[in-house]
Parts: sequence; C-alpha cells; structure tokens
Amino acid sequence: MTRRCASLLVLVTSVAAAAACRSGTRPDEHAVHAAPAAPEEHAGHGAPPAPAPDEHAGHTGGAAVPSGYAPVEIDPARAAAMQLATAVVEEVDLTKTLRAVGVVALDETRSAHVHAKVRGWIDGIHASYVGQKVNAGDPLCSIYSQDVYAAELEFLSILDRAAAPRASGEFAEAEKRAQGQLLDAARRRLSLWDVPKSEVARLETTREPRRTFPLLAPRAGVVVAKEAIDGMYVDPSLELYTLSDLSRVWVLVDIYEADVPYVHVGGHAQLSIEGLAAPVHARVAFLSPTIDEATRTLKARFELENADGRLRPGAFASGELHEAVGRGLAVPESAVIRTGTRSIVFVAHGEHAEHLMPREVKLGPLVGDRYRVDDGLAPGDRVAVGAQFLLDSESRLRATSGSGGGHAHGGGHAH
Repeated sequence: MTRRCASLLVLVTSVAAAAACRSGTRPDEHAVHAAPAAPEEHAGHGAPPAPAPDEHAGHTGGAAVPSGYAPVEIDPARAAAMQLATAVVEEVDLTKTLRAVGVVALDETRSAHVHAKVRGWIDGIHASYVGQKVNAGDPLCSIYSQDVYAAELEFLSILDRAAAPRASGEFAEAEKRAQGQLLDAARRRLSLWDVPKSEVARLETTREPRRTFPLLAPRAGVVVAKEAIDGMYVDPSLELYTLSDLSRVWVLVDIYEADVPYVHVGGHAQLSIEGLAAPVHARVAFLSPTIDEATRTLKARFELENADGRLRPGAFASGELHEAVGRGLAVPESAVIRTGTRSIVFVAHGEHAEHLMPREVKLGPLVGDRYRVDDGLAPGDRVAVGAQFLLDSESRLRATSGSGGGHAHGGGHAH
C-alpha cells in the first residue's frame, strides 16, 4: 500500500512538470509567486523599493526630445576632430543694429511748386537759373495772358463808372453799392489769377493796363528746378519753378519689411552721407504709414539742419539704426538648426560635452550673431556650436534606426 502511494505521487509530479514545460514556466515559479511575502519583509518601508534610474534620465531636464531626433553621444577625441564646442546660455541686453540706404531729399514743408493759374505766354524771365536764391514776393517771370489783360480793362471800366458823378437819392445810393460790389468782384478775380496786389493798386492809381503781370515767388528759398523759358506757352498744369528752403533737409532711408517692428520714432541712427567726412547723428522723425509694394520697404525720415549748405538733395546716404530689443536669453546663431518649421539646438551634458540632447526652442529676433531665446532653454545651459550639420544628420539617423537610447562613442554615422 505504501509502495503504491509512492508510485502515484511520482506520477502526479511528472504530469505537473510536463504541463509546466508546455506553458514556458519553471515548475517552482508558481510556487514562488504564490507564496505570500513574509510580514517582516517590508516592515517599516511602506512600499517596495523603486527601480534603478535610467542612466540618461537627467539629461533632458524635463524637456521632451523633438520627434525625428535622438540623443547623440560623442567621445572627446571625435568632438575635437569635428571642431565641436559649446557656448553657455546667458541673459544679456540685446540691441539690434539695422542697416539701411537712402537719399538726401527736399524738406517738403519748406518747398513750393510754382504754376501759372492762367493760360498765356512767358514774356520775360527774372529767376533764370537753378540755384538762384529768391525772397518771398520776388518776380520769377512775366506772363502775358489775354484773360488777365481783358480783366484789367474791365476793372478800369468799373472804376470809371464808380467814379462818375451821379445825382443824389435812393436810386443813386443803390447804384453806388452795386458798383462797389462789381469792383470788389473784379479785384478778387485778378487776385485768384495771382495778379499781385501791387499791380491792382497801380491800376487804380494810374488807370493804365499792362500787357503782362509778374509771377511772384510764394516763399523764400533756392530755385531747385526750372521749366520756364522765355516765349513758352503755359497753362495751369505746367510746373514752372520749384523753390525750397535748403537750410533744413530730409534724409529718407528704406527699412526692410522684416525690420519694421524694431524701428520707432525717436530711435537713434548714425548716417553716412556722400560728400561728408564724418557721420551725422540723427533721430527718426517720421515713419511712413505704408510699405512700398515693389521694394517691400518702409520710408524712415530724418530731419537735418543744413545752414551751411553741405547737405545736397540727391546725395546718397546710408545709415545704422541701433534699436533696443530688450533683455533676454541668447544663443549663438551657429548653435541653431532651422528646419523651416522648428528650431533645434543640442544641449550638452557632461564635462566634455559627450552627451548631446536635441531640444526644440522658440526663438525671437536675430540680434547680430545671436538669437534671442523665448522658450526652451534656461540660464546656464550649454549648447553645441559648430558641426551642426553632422549632429543633425546623426541624430536623425539614430531616430530613424531606433537606436536613440544607445551610445556612439566614435561611431561613423556623422562622417
């Protein structure tokens, strides 16, 4: 009976072992997991021990690795061969320098375009050359106009009728008032044709009409353009003279559309003007409200004093504008990989920058040779500079091959 029980126990054990082999587990595995833990095994701890940390967990600084990229490890010898270096991310005051070109121009508020307001002919030139200085009220040329001459004769006729003796009475007073109104209307018509008041006063005194009347300068300045020629037929559409006070001039420079947000009225600039030995310091006086559709630029205006006449309209000018962008983090331009939609830098960990972690950053404007960093980095971070194409290629290759968690000490992916 005892021998039969022993044989039956051996058979049961053999069947259990065979079943365990078919399920891929060891016979004693179920026993280990089924056994309850001893009460004193976790006493005083409250929780099982944490798993061992990943050796690269501290390299990301909490930032996710950009999709399509993977960490890269490079040994010091290979980093030296690739001329790979690092730069520290730091907070600095950023000042953007903008370069622009332009020209010296007339001050439009001190310029006048002279036209004849009647049809006629030029019968005598008084301001005869460009560069001639004139005062306000000086005659520029004499004009013969049939309309003006006829208006002068009419004015003299009204004067004669107004001066004729008439009987007293209510009717005489009404006629006198009517003659006075006609006389005022004749004076006003001559005035609207730019016949000088002195010429109208001469007519009233001498009662002798003249064949021509002088066209007077509306302001003091220099003749900067002249179309008037003796004997030429003129009408109101023809510009005869351009006068400008050159004691102050404008400098108009073109600001590229991308730089417009950094330029403001009052901003300081250093202007270099052809013909001047030293630069001129000025401030932005006005910004055009529109952008030129052909050149995609905006006009910035500077106003310069020119009492000595050294600044000549038409001269070429170039300028440097220094605009404060603000204080912020900055990284070298050579540390950034621009992919079109993203900006990637490689953050270095370790004493010799062996471990490089790709990180997506949000950039502000390019200020000189540095970008302002708006998000993605912290002060004190070290970023890789140089060999960006090799780093980008190897990081992408590792992400594609699925070996992002491995090591590449002196590997050949980036050659």
